[in-house]
Amino acid sequence: MYYYGKKRQNYCKSTLRNKIAMVYSILNTQNIQRPKKIWTLKRYGRFWEQNVPYFSDKLFKESFRTDRNCFKRLVEMLPNLRKMNTTFRETIPLEKRIAIALYVLGSSTEYRKVGALFGVSKPTVCLILNEFCKGVWQALAPEYLPDNFLNQEKLEECVKGFDIIGFPQCFGAVDGCHIEMKPKTGEAFDYHNSEGWNSVVLFALVDYRCRFLYVNVGSPGRHNDSQIYETSDLKNVVSSTLLFKKNARKIGKTVVPVMLIGDSAFPFSETLMKPYPFETATSEEQKTFNNTLYKARRVVDNAFIHVKARFARIGKGLDNHPSNISTIIKCCCVLHNFLNTHNSKITRQWLVEAAKYNKPQPKYVTTIDDFKKTPERIRNSIAVHLNSALMDADETP
Repeated sequence: MYYYGKKRQNYCKSTLRNKIAMVYSILNTQNIQRPKKIWTLKRYGRFWEQNVPYFSDKLFKESFRTDRNCFKRLVEMLPNLRKMNTTFRETIPLEKRIAIALYVLGSSTEYRKVGALFGVSKPTVCLILNEFCKGVWQALAPEYLPDNFLNQEKLEECVKGFDIIGFPQCFGAVDGCHIEMKPKTGEAFDYHNSEGWNSVVLFALVDYRCRFLYVNVGSPGRHNDSQIYETSDLKNVVSSTLLFKKNARKIGKTVVPVMLIGDSAFPFSETLMKPYPFETATSEEQKTFNNTLYKARRVVDNAFIHVKARFARIGKGLDNHPSNISTIIKCCCVLHNFLNTHNSKITRQWLVEAAKYNKPQPKYVTTIDDFKKTPERIRNSIAVHLNSALMDADETP
């Protein structure tokens, strides 16, 4: 009797297994995907879906640091950031990914709070930001911050632009900006700058419209601007090109090539003009030259101020992993050029807020090659020319 019951039980199990196998076979034949069970934490942040669609243009720009038209352009230019749905869950839409990244860059809000606002996890916010920054650099840099920035057309445009500002034969202004960061304990010494805080340097060449032409990001804070320039690709490009000499013109009796301008931290040369040392700038020509050069090179200071004001995460200091910091800063520089090109202006309130967090920038002075004959002759000719133009302007009724 027991044997008969056991045999029947095995028969029933076998029959059931066969029926289950047949059902799975039918489903596979018809390519029907069965939803897989997976545990997920329900999140209720609906800021993007429920609040943002009703934002005014002003509030949208305040939240995402750009207007709606530029936001739509970014969506069109970054299709590679779009993800496909899986059998596990629906992906985060492309528009929401870009919104999360811009919100993170435009504020110093913790990732945890941003995640709660948008209904995603903290690791997801980090992942989206890193993917966005890499995507922007790859997709937008070739157009808005290209490697081949030095060509005849660009040179003529920039020289004309600086002529309007008041400084002749200038292609662009160079300077460095220290951005606060938190290095690893073992690397803290290298990033400790002369003002007593840890930083990474954004070294840049900027044109007359306050747009970046060249950026060098990642040098530790203990390096000064002159060191970075001397080892940069920019010096090689400027020194090796014939365009600067080809577009030279006479000012007074001196042939003046096109040049860069910088402050007292840089070495003095035919391709990089700097002010007279202030303790020796006693003549009116020298004072006029220094004032005019300072006015012209203010474009690079404005570019740094605008980037830090628009993207508050840079202005208030980066707490990201050191390996991601350079990508984030370069992304912000490209976005600055992109938004500048499409006339998405900086608001006064952003500038006021950024000024609260400004830390004193390290100041350097170098006297390397300060008394070279040819650069000195060029500087003197420009100084006389600028002072004459100023006196003529004063005499004009």
